[in-house]
Amino acid sequence: MIKNLNETLQKCQYKTDLEHFLQSLLNYKIEDFENQKKDEVYLDFALSLREKIFSLVLEKGDVGESFYLISYLVFAPLEGKIISSSNLENFLQTSQNYFLQEGLGEIENLMLLELGVLCLILNGRSREGIKRYIQGISHLEMHLSIMGRASEFIRQAFPKMGITMEMFLESISEILEPAHYMTLPKIRARSILNWQLHCFWNVSSFFNHRSWLLLYPLWRQLFYIFLESSQMEDLDHAMYMQFFIYHMCGNSYSSQIQWREFAQEIDQVACKYYEAFGKGLNTERLSFPKEKKIIAILRDRIVENSPFKVEYSFLAQILKNEEFQKHYEIRIYLMSLLEKSENSQDAIEKYKKLGIKIFDVGEKCNIKGFYNSHLQKALLLREKIQQDGVDILISPNNGYGISDFLLSIRTAPLQIFWSHGNFVYDVPNLDIKITHICGQSSRVVHEGVEFVGIPVVMQEEFYNPFIPKEVIDQYRARYPQDKRILGTIGRLTKIDSLPYLQIIVELMREFPDTIYLACGSGNFDEIEAKLKDILKEEYAEFRQRFYFCGYVDSAIYGHLIDFWPDSFPMEQGESRIEYVAKSKLSLVLAKTKVPSEWKNMANTIEEYRQKASYLLGLSKKEKQSLIDEIMGGLERYNHRKEQMGIENFMEILI
Repeated sequence: MIKNLNETLQKCQYKTDLEHFLQSLLNYKIEDFENQKKDEVYLDFALSLREKIFSLVLEKGDVGESFYLISYLVFAPLEGKIISSSNLENFLQTSQNYFLQEGLGEIENLMLLELGVLCLILNGRSREGIKRYIQGISHLEMHLSIMGRASEFIRQAFPKMGITMEMFLESISEILEPAHYMTLPKIRARSILNWQLHCFWNVSSFFNHRSWLLLYPLWRQLFYIFLESSQMEDLDHAMYMQFFIYHMCGNSYSSQIQWREFAQEIDQVACKYYEAFGKGLNTERLSFPKEKKIIAILRDRIVENSPFKVEYSFLAQILKNEEFQKHYEIRIYLMSLLEKSENSQDAIEKYKKLGIKIFDVGEKCNIKGFYNSHLQKALLLREKIQQDGVDILISPNNGYGISDFLLSIRTAPLQIFWSHGNFVYDVPNLDIKITHICGQSSRVVHEGVEFVGIPVVMQEEFYNPFIPKEVIDQYRARYPQDKRILGTIGRLTKIDSLPYLQIIVELMREFPDTIYLACGSGNFDEIEAKLKDILKEEYAEFRQRFYFCGYVDSAIYGHLIDFWPDSFPMEQGESRIEYVAKSKLSLVLAKTKVPSEWKNMANTIEEYRQKASYLLGLSKKEKQSLIDEIMGGLERYNHRKEQMGIENFMEILI
């Protein structure tokens, strides 16, 4: 390999030739070079590459683009074994002297950074170079187009370069230390968070990695410092930090214990400062005659995710109720958190067709992109809600700074929290807590907290949209045709459970004609480690029967999965119900005791294993008979459920 690469390199006579060569290195991984580093021509090849970069680019006063840093693949295996070039040291010194100096634009800063990093790599200090790159680029404003190219390089190249999560954490931790972070202009401080959220988080080997939580103490420390400041711009930064911490931690949390800690250490601490700030605001609500009471729903953004499907289905049902229509009007107030994603225009149109008005604070604030002011959004939303004379505010949010701010300063006379799974969220001025995760109960207790049960029947268009048979067959052909498919669809953190994976392995041992599809994004490495621990010497054979599919279209994959053994202790929720609506069979470990004769629910892990074995052992005829029985009961259940949801909701409004 090295010999061939060296021959190609020697043919490079111009910068364009060299750049084609460097881009070709993106087809390799660090392991390829580690395995070749003992080749007798390896060192000569590396030194030749260094000379080509110097003579064809740097010596001519030119600079390279981000992809020049892929030379790390060649030089990292030679760490500490290359004699430093004084010519490169001069360029390195220039980079260090001028990077981030006053008066320089961001394009110049990026060029200086990448020049210095490249020189470190070429001089055999690759690890130091990557550390400096992570730290340096994190200070730059990432909304410029040139930063987009750098960000894409990081996402594409870091996994190939073998940049570990440990190396990243070591690098980023240093610039999150208060001694450094608190000295920065706000835009640079914000940039450090933005690069973590919008770039490094999306590196495939970093995505949803549990080690992100190791940064929580640093994030929390900075959050407290900004909250305690009397400066308005510091409160704004704190409010954004709250969103940031919520997003980064929430995607890794797997228990109510973790959410309770977040509520206590982040939400409730922040709300004390929000309440104090709110005392200086005009609290007079504009009062004017209205034909109907206004119910406001505060949304982070509108996309066709599970919370949207639940909410839209409920609103579509209740807006058909004559009594409700006579007395109430529903409006949606959007935070438009583009940091999570842009709003879906198709989803917005669905609401508008129901006659729901939408106020989007993002239209004014999001012109600043990832540097928008969350405090400005909160104040504009408060002003609009009060101007409209909103009577009831419903927040399905549980940790954003904007929503916590609006609730804690009492923006509406009646304030309701709608839980989609977080049952320990608690901030000031919450008058009622509701949840659709309630079975058929009007009152339900989760984690010691009472919620009003608002059962919701999902719209058919969400649960079982039409998918052409040829499309289903096309996807089914990706997997062995002689195997039955077990699987789940949702965040992988939900199946990251040793007891659950042990049951799955036992079932797959008992039924050799099965494979398992783990559909969703997340912490692949942790699940892989648990499978290795469970399977030991059987791992290599069994691993071929486990498929980590990444994000999938649930409307399609719901048709592929033959049996859904639901995860525990964290259950899959709406994605499982969507699956069942396709006349499919699932098994759930119940949170509360259910009759033992229920074949699709179990009370204990042992009963779960037994029932799963029973269900997988059914003949096609027996299986279809059971599905027909379950679906018939589900139809009757859904009719009662819809009526109860409307009645319970109406009661809390009176």
